[in-house]
Amino acid sequence: MKKAIIFIFILLLVVLGLLWFIKKDPSTPHSTRPPDSLSVAQDKLKITYLDVGQGDASFVEFPDSEQMLVDCAVDGRILEALGRVMDYYDHDIDYLLVTHPDSDHYGGCAEVLKRFDVKNILYNGTKKEYDDFWVSFWQSVQAEQAKYIEVDHEDTWEIASTSLHFLYPDQPLALATSTWQKESNNGSIVFELNYNGKEALFMGDAEIDLEKYLLSTYGEQLDTDILKIGHHGSAGASYQEFVDVVSPEYSIFSVGKKNQYGHPSLRVVKRLERASSTIWRTDLQGDITVEISENGEIVIN
Repeated sequence: MKKAIIFIFILLLVVLGLLWFIKKDPSTPHSTRPPDSLSVAQDKLKITYLDVGQGDASFVEFPDSEQMLVDCAVDGRILEALGRVMDYYDHDIDYLLVTHPDSDHYGGCAEVLKRFDVKNILYNGTKKEYDDFWVSFWQSVQAEQAKYIEVDHEDTWEIASTSLHFLYPDQPLALATSTWQKESNNGSIVFELNYNGKEALFMGDAEIDLEKYLLSTYGEQLDTDILKIGHHGSAGASYQEFVDVVSPEYSIFSVGKKNQYGHPSLRVVKRLERASSTIWRTDLQGDITVEISENGEIVIN
């Protein structure tokens, strides 16, 4: 009996020792999130439209594991959201794209720049020197040892078999002469990702005037599979002709629960439903993940 007790005691010590070694060994990967939330498979483009309340943030993982953050929510809650899609030891973001300087899109960017090493910062160039909050953001941008890129013309980049097509601004906004172009929302960077023939269009806070301009400039080229709805689905965006031409299979709304603005507009939702577009909303479904496979299959959940 005594020998059995000694044997069990020794066995417990061995098990505890092994557990301690595993915990301390830095080469042993571990995470607080389930495995399927970690790095994207090499043959997929993965887009996560993050649930950040009444604001905007999307996280793109390219097939070569490069990462792009599009907008940063209104405040530090972006860090919690990134914790759901990034490994805890990952402190690198390859591209930070800020569509325009509205607080619900760039408010958390200063926190992101403090916590992560950002390689490239893309911005529309709008200056708001009268806004202390924007000045703080701009100082963070300048302090970051990142390449600063001003999006001011139509352009196409290739990132890991994925085409990144910048549609707007197509000229420096400082040179814009139209009244509607001087409005913050209509200065949004609008771009499209294309992977294996499937497209995802990001509209920022674009409103009807910008939608009309895009239609007159690109026409049927705007047809897309996945549409990130402009301006959180407000009544001032996603007008009928735009919806008809873009004809998205999936429509993504980034909105907060019971938000004070009444987003999304019921009229806009119905307009998209009549166009046979499947509606996804962060206020109802949380983070929305889209995966496009190498054969062009779209999986969304």
